Amino acid sequence: MKRILFIIILFIVGTSAGFSKTEKFGTWIELEFRKDFLKKFSFSIVPELRFQDQFQLDEYMVQGKLSYDVFSFFSLAGTYRVGIEIKNKGNVSYSRFALDAQASKEINRFEVSLRGRFTNFSELENENSSKYIRPRVKLEYRTKGKRIRPYTSYELFQNLTKAEMQKSRFDVGFTRRLGDLHRVGLYYRLQDYFTDKASIHILGIEYRLRF
Repeated sequence: MKRILFIIILFIVGTSAGFSKTEKFGTWIELEFRKDFLKKFSFSIVPELRFQDQFQLDEYMVQGKLSYDVFSFFSLAGTYRVGIEIKNKGNVSYSRFALDAQASKEINRFEVSLRGRFTNFSELENENSSKYIRPRVKLEYRTKGKRIRPYTSYELFQNLTKAEMQKSRFDVGFTRRLGDLHRVGLYYRLQDYFTDKASIHILGIEYRLRF
């Protein structure tokens, strides 16, 4: 298993180095502060920074998320996000809500999950809004001790307002528990567009505090 993790880390770092000198490379840093309550509920505050090109800040946001475990294999969640996109002609602020439904199935040490997401994107100044359906399938592997979880996932973005498929996201990475309260993660993401727009290669860094 250590060999698999080494290969994943080497792939992520190598891919990042290969694309860091292009105009289509990003670094996303996400923090999550999560509180569990009433056994089946949790609430999270998630600030995030997104850098582009030569580590220039491109976007920043904060998100609140409320989750409910209906069953051990099925959960519901609602989120609300506000953010700022940094533009040459002036920054653009936006808001977004999302409603999630996720089902999962454990098969030996593997866990397969399917998440459906209904969401929007609204520019606050221009009152422009689009609605999306975003299905995602994810495969995780639980190592011995369950502290390290390599995973891969694939997500599609269907724009309902324009009736078109706009982009996809392919992820490969892992999370690592540090004690009972902390978790860190690292992933490589390919954000691919179904238009002439160039793909974006992303290095993601995550940290979660659970209390």
